[in-house]
Amino acid sequence: MTTEPRRFLVTATPPTTNGDLHVGHLSGPYLGADVFSRAQRMAGHTALYASGGDDHQTYVVTTAQRLGVDPVELAARCNDEITGTLELADVAIDAFTRPDDAYREEIREFFAELYRAGRLVPRTWTFPYCAETGRYLLEAFATGFCPECLAGTCGAICENCGHPNDAGSLLFPESTGAGEGSAKEPREVEILVLPLEEYRERFTEFYRRRRSTMRPHVLRFVDEMLSRPLPDFPVSYPADWGIPVGIEGFEGQVINVWAEMLPGLRHMAEAARAHRTPETPAGVWDKGSGFELVQFLGYDNTFYFSFVHLGLAFAHGGLIEPTAIVTNEFYHLDGAKFSTSRRHLIWARDLVGKYGPDNVRFHLALGNPEHQPADFTEAGFLETVRTRLHEPLRRITAELAAYTGRPVAAAPGTEALLDRYRDRMRRAYTLETFSMRLAAETTANLLVLLAARASDDPGLATAGLRVLATQASPLVPGLASTIEDRYTDAAPGCVPDLSDLIAVTL
Repeated sequence: MTTEPRRFLVTATPPTTNGDLHVGHLSGPYLGADVFSRAQRMAGHTALYASGGDDHQTYVVTTAQRLGVDPVELAARCNDEITGTLELADVAIDAFTRPDDAYREEIREFFAELYRAGRLVPRTWTFPYCAETGRYLLEAFATGFCPECLAGTCGAICENCGHPNDAGSLLFPESTGAGEGSAKEPREVEILVLPLEEYRERFTEFYRRRRSTMRPHVLRFVDEMLSRPLPDFPVSYPADWGIPVGIEGFEGQVINVWAEMLPGLRHMAEAARAHRTPETPAGVWDKGSGFELVQFLGYDNTFYFSFVHLGLAFAHGGLIEPTAIVTNEFYHLDGAKFSTSRRHLIWARDLVGKYGPDNVRFHLALGNPEHQPADFTEAGFLETVRTRLHEPLRRITAELAAYTGRPVAAAPGTEALLDRYRDRMRRAYTLETFSMRLAAETTANLLVLLAARASDDPGLATAGLRVLATQASPLVPGLASTIEDRYTDAAPGCVPDLSDLIAVTL
């Protein structure tokens, strides 16, 4: 069966540059987008994979303050660390950009156009102001309790339930970095907002059409948000860290970093196009480009992508809208959420450097928190990779060692059996049913089957390994490439030398 080639524009949420990537980060959007992109190219489709440093988050400021470093220097260092970690983990991203003057001017002009078109409107907003820190309480500068689920949270969004908050709705707000019970005073500021409620009918219709490509938790969140009036979203706010608005009357304000992210991702996508398919005309994010937008993100960012970015696309009128929003739930470390700010983490580069990218990718795919939280422990990682990857591979290669250089015949039914594996992997990689867990689980099951049958049916084992090398290459590209190279070097129809397939011993 042949399918018409598709063109995918794949994004992973730009990581905050207040630290390197930890294992929780890697298990989420960055690995997911990489596996999806590799799988689409394997199937003959086009996939551009883009992300970049999220330098303008206020968490960069609070982390720099805690570490006693300059926030600009911190962001620059973390951009270098993140790109190095992605490379170490064999994440083949087409563009990972960082903000520069051209980027900032592009962002300002995007919002200036919306303002001139009347899509952004002024609103008087009341912010608590902390004289001790000299900051308005917003984003990372504020802590309190979520008005929706009552969990402790910072300003703007609740990481637990994903619902937005603001200075007026955050319960018992306190100023980050100030003394306990520090004095706060309410101050009124005229800011720019995107009135999301004006697009209610378009949101409703969009999610009616796109239900098959949205994960269940996203749809549940959308239904919750649409059950009440949608909030105005602050596109600007009073702060000195970020991109200045540059619109008369809004001096001393910067563009909300989560609003910035939409045109920011468009900028990153153009860099990915120039890198991978320079022959493709510019404007891959423009309506009519023929690209399908597939966005990978943690569930806690759902509000921004499902409402704010989509609302900005509605307001602009000339941008593609997401075909799919692929979320992941939280990956926990010893029962608690990975957290850079709380230093509760395992750095991804440390784990990958110690055990190799394929082992880490295999485990993170197999236990991926696609629909519910998952827990990581190093002991569990070692046990899973040893029993579900290394041991069956070693048993297969040991049984086939006696046949090295000799031809072996496949028994009747071998191709039909391997077609079942191909079909299941195709389902795992297809956009509408994408699942790293399914791909890894199916591959692990095939390895166990081949190991169990290798002594009695070496033809199945040798044919199965070669099919696995193709189908599992988006998951474990290094291992897959090694197996494929061994088969390429062997005489046609003969068993290759399969010794020492696994480079890292656990």
